[in-house]
Amino acid sequence: MSAQVSTDRIAELVLDNVGGRDNVLSNSLCMTRLRLRLADPEAVDTASLEEIPGVLGLAARGSNGIEVVFGPRLINEVYNSFVSLTGRRPEDADIVVGTTPLPSSLKVQISSSRNTIVPDATSADALSNQPASDDDLSDLAKLDDLDDQQESVAPDSEVGPERSNAAPSPSSDARDGGLRLLVINGPNINMVGIREPDIYGVETYDDILVTCKKAAADAGFAECSCFQSNHEGDIVDRIQDAYQVYDGIVINPGAYTHTSVAILDALKAVSIPTVEVHISEVDKREKFRQVSYVRQACFETVMGMGISGYRKAILDLYAYLAE
Repeated sequence: MSAQVSTDRIAELVLDNVGGRDNVLSNSLCMTRLRLRLADPEAVDTASLEEIPGVLGLAARGSNGIEVVFGPRLINEVYNSFVSLTGRRPEDADIVVGTTPLPSSLKVQISSSRNTIVPDATSADALSNQPASDDDLSDLAKLDDLDDQQESVAPDSEVGPERSNAAPSPSSDARDGGLRLLVINGPNINMVGIREPDIYGVETYDDILVTCKKAAADAGFAECSCFQSNHEGDIVDRIQDAYQVYDGIVINPGAYTHTSVAILDALKAVSIPTVEVHISEVDKREKFRQVSYVRQACFETVMGMGISGYRKAILDLYAYLAE
């Protein structure tokens, strides 16, 4: 009889094959999926991940995310073990840019020869080669269908923000540690310093991160997480994930400022105090930049101050929250 592997060991194997703790920016749980955001997606060993007992498949998520799919009877304990190894709360980390994304063609693959695991098995060194049960695969297929439906809900739906199987993170009012800030940057903000320096200046995205971190500390925020994506849906996901986790948002949606009702609806849905910020004075630029959808969900707009505008936005946001 093949020895079976503990959920603690499974979590260790997953962590090793996604590049270790330092490569994991955040970890969260969604249905049967361990959802990870990574600093360096190239560090992922997908072949080895797929061979870990209990792993039913992998899926890419956004530019630097991966989902590791388990059966519904296993995922909760693996997730809890993984969180204990990383020490990271769901979506509680800085997101970096400039990395090579996981292949977008990576899809969930469910194989009838996948391994099964019994939680809390005593052996942590040997791998089980028992095939996944039909019940596990059937349950997973149903949950994957539900997961896909949740992720494709229209922005104006009455369905609330996506929540994981884990207990929702409490707001800062319900925990010690002070106010938490989320800074969101949209498409091409990662290219400042290279992109049209006569408009956006020569300072880089790294300079924006340093400015935000310092401003947040100076203002009195206990925590500042920074996120950048060139994908509208990822930004919507990040805003939804901020529900009951962050106390304030500073957002530069980039070009989505002028096009995205979805981002506006997400901001309205979570009702987190938000400041809109722009490096250039967009209201004095091209005609198509005269409209800002997100402004309807913001109590203040800061523009035309270069990256120092982020500092003003963060200080003003803290003052607003402290009133």
